[in-house]
Amino acid sequence: MASVFVSSILLYSFPRLWAEIDPDLLLAVFLPPLLFESAFSMEVHQIKRCMPQILLLAGPGVLISTFCLGLALKLTFPYNWSWKLSLLLGGLLSVAETEPVVMAAMLKEPGVSKKLRTIIEGESLMNDGTAIVVYQLFYKMVLGQSFTWATVIEFLAKVTLGAVGIGIAFGIFSLWWHKFIFNDTVIEIALTLAVSYIAYFTAQLGIDVSGVLAVVTLGMFYAAYVKTAFKGGSQQSLHHFWVLSTYLQNPFAFNSPKS
Repeated sequence: MASVFVSSILLYSFPRLWAEIDPDLLLAVFLPPLLFESAFSMEVHQIKRCMPQILLLAGPGVLISTFCLGLALKLTFPYNWSWKLSLLLGGLLSVAETEPVVMAAMLKEPGVSKKLRTIIEGESLMNDGTAIVVYQLFYKMVLGQSFTWATVIEFLAKVTLGAVGIGIAFGIFSLWWHKFIFNDTVIEIALTLAVSYIAYFTAQLGIDVSGVLAVVTLGMFYAAYVKTAFKGGSQQSLHHFWVLSTYLQNPFAFNSPKS
């Protein structure tokens, strides 16, 4: 009877507690491993072949989309929005249709071209980082901070290159650390999980650059250089761990009231 009573209380209170979760906490818990797995699972040779298309879509493509949507919002809605606010909303809407983890799950279905899957998955991962940079820029403008062309370029370079640098730095650190791990699959897998969170928080909170872009860069670096450091059955165990982890986290990340 006691177990039934406790279960009834949990079933009653869980939806309310889940609805009150801080969205920033939700992102901090689920986003780093989900992004890392999506980037880490990409094929290295396909990434190298498709990188020009990925960068073109995630960079100039997002900026053009932001401008077009901002222009449409400014001219269509009778709210007398400023150009800064219109472009801010345009930047948010320009990447809303390509959520990276959902796209990754859809593109793993049979029959999808590997090249097409790599381009769309890579672009959907990287354009989130671009969108955050664009959002930060226009948000500062909306708040009244003035920018010249020189300061805009400086800001974009700092936020983008800083995030990429953090991802590569943690990837190199992980590769170095693997040299001191001998036939311990648990430690190797735990390292991948820990480094995804540390890279995200270092970028997002420590240096104030894009945590999303840092984790995506880290995942791609792992796919290109660190994955080969896993010997024997460790690589297969690592793959199974991340597949299971993503499977368990997706319902919480995308079915919550705040997502």
